[in-house]
Amino acid sequence: MLILAMIVLTGMAGFTQSFEKGNQGINVGFGLGPGYHSSGYSFPFGVNGSYEYAIVEVQMGSNLTGVVGVGGMAGVSFSTWAHSNWTGGKYHNTDFIIAARGTYHFIFHDKFDPYAGITIGYHGSSQKWKGDGQDPPELSYSHGYFRPGFIVGARYFFTNNFGVYAELGYMLNIINLGVTIKID
Repeated sequence: MLILAMIVLTGMAGFTQSFEKGNQGINVGFGLGPGYHSSGYSFPFGVNGSYEYAIVEVQMGSNLTGVVGVGGMAGVSFSTWAHSNWTGGKYHNTDFIIAARGTYHFIFHDKFDPYAGITIGYHGSSQKWKGDGQDPPELSYSHGYFRPGFIVGARYFFTNNFGVYAELGYMLNIINLGVTIKID
């Protein structure tokens, strides 16, 4: 029992605060679900990545610290749209985003890192007809514009520098899951 307790305590001693001033975080993963695009499309799937740098620690009472991070994100998402009146093809939709992102991390555990944030960036979208059937031309398009978004998420670190993350929000996809790397 004593040996097991020593192993656990020794393993825990190697951990630092989950995200602190000067740290960098890199998330790489995939996205699921409709974000900006939702009406009539198949369940979207995408890939994404984000980077952030912890710029300042903010005290929130005597035992709780928060950390503000700034950075960026990029991603691409794919979906299709097949209307019952069209035969022989469907629309293939591609969305992408390049955005700045600001986060606030609620630091109270050495492995668990919950956070909330906002994004602002360029969202581009392209819809093209693919198939043998007739293309309803009024529905093919490409466009882009700036738009805001928000996220709530959490990271869990298995080691001091490697873990997993999950985010929910109004972005390219509603759910983002993947791996995270912290650089001290």
